[in-house]
Amino acid sequence: MMKLVVSSKSERDIMIKLLDYLKNKDIDFYLDFEDPLSFQLEEFWVELCLSDIEIDKNEQATEILK
Repeated sequence: MMKLVVSSKSERDIMIKLLDYLKNKDIDFYLDFEDPLSFQLEEFWVELCLSDIEIDKNEQATEILK
């Protein structure tokens, strides 16, 4: 399972909102059986939507939230 590490509760809240938004978009991937990358993208998408978000105070804040 994928784990996302953020530096604050506000960053965590933003990530949760973003992932919820993306999950609700219900994006359909076109799976091309001759292109293995299309399957990897779908697997990555599923992992991203199911990822755990952890707060680590040693992480530096992103530029967006400064």
